[in-house]
Amino acid sequence: MTEEQPTPVPGTGDVDVAPDGGHDFTAAGGSAGAANATALDLASHGAAPHGPAPAPRRRRRAVLAWSLSIAGVLLLAGLGAVLQLTANLGYDQAHTQLTAALTKQSDEASRNERVRAVDDESARAAEVLLGVTDPALVTDADRAGLTTARDRAQKASAAAMSLTATPVSEPGAKPSWFWELYSRTARLDADAHAVSSLASALGRSSEELGSATGAIDEKGLAVVKAAGGLAAQIESENVPSPNEGVLTLRELSAQLVATTSFDEPAAQGFRHYAATVQEVRDGHTATLAAEAGPLQGARQQIEDFARSLVPGVLLDFQWADRVNDLGGDNGYLSGETRTPIESGQYATILLSNSVAEEWPGDSSRALVAHEAGHAIATKCRSMVDNTDSASAEAWATAWAIGMGFTDPGNGTEAYGPPPDSVVQQSMACR
Repeated sequence: MTEEQPTPVPGTGDVDVAPDGGHDFTAAGGSAGAANATALDLASHGAAPHGPAPAPRRRRRAVLAWSLSIAGVLLLAGLGAVLQLTANLGYDQAHTQLTAALTKQSDEASRNERVRAVDDESARAAEVLLGVTDPALVTDADRAGLTTARDRAQKASAAAMSLTATPVSEPGAKPSWFWELYSRTARLDADAHAVSSLASALGRSSEELGSATGAIDEKGLAVVKAAGGLAAQIESENVPSPNEGVLTLRELSAQLVATTSFDEPAAQGFRHYAATVQEVRDGHTATLAAEAGPLQGARQQIEDFARSLVPGVLLDFQWADRVNDLGGDNGYLSGETRTPIESGQYATILLSNSVAEEWPGDSSRALVAHEAGHAIATKCRSMVDNTDSASAEAWATAWAIGMGFTDPGNGTEAYGPPPDSVVQQSMACR
């Protein structure tokens, strides 16, 4: 039996018969529906599309690429800015630290130089004392102590000079780029550490210099003052010795005893003092040699006698056959006294050898007492006018009388008896 086919309706296309006798309808009829059905059918079978449909996807890819490029540039720029900022901050901090370290180092170096100058002066002063060979003034123990202190000071000075000569690094100009800044910052940090270490070393050096100087000053001052205190003993051990050396010895001794610090002027004063001590000793030897001979014993007794009459007045003696053209060969005992006009308690007594030859006769003793009266007038200048010869001779005669020497050799034979008022006045001068 033949099955009847349905007659197609124009404009609708074929309609597939669905299973179970149903129909498969597309989206709206007509050719567009057939085209859509074809496209869907092709898409469902994996066939590649044809025509201009892919263009919008390529535009999206280009936009994405441009966006990523711009983001990368911005990211790199931001990273560079962060690196530049941190590099600048790190450099500035390191620069500040190095500048502070350099300031500290400069201050310590200046202080070190000042302390070293004092240390060097003390060492030179110690050298002066060590150059004095008199064991009475610089004992073996003093010499050992001074040598040790001087050596320490010289060692400290040499070390200080080495430190102050150490070169230091300056910060220099600031670089521009962060990679340069990072490199320079590391160098500045290292330099700051080195300069800080140098400043600390200079500080310790200054302390050692000060300590070494103190050790020299303490020992040197002790030596100087102790030697100055020996003047009286040295003087007494070297009588007779010329007044000039003894007076200088006394003056220098007073200066040394009053010294409060040890430095080069003090050391030079000590050296001058040591030379004067030797001068006094040599003067003593020369005086004894000049008085040598058969009258030496009598001369020394007369000099000791005169000094005992005028304590505190330095006496020099000169001996000759004649004084003022008078002497033993023409039957005279003769003497003369020379004193400073304005100040000073010292005198030079000139005596004829006949005085020693007649010693210890009353006339010799009275004449020596008269000359001692002239000498002691230097202690009592307000009581006598030594510029007037007559007044001076009356005073000396009165003084000898007041001391109990009544022999005419006391001056009464040569100048006549003095007024009793002058005798009484002279008795207040002892």
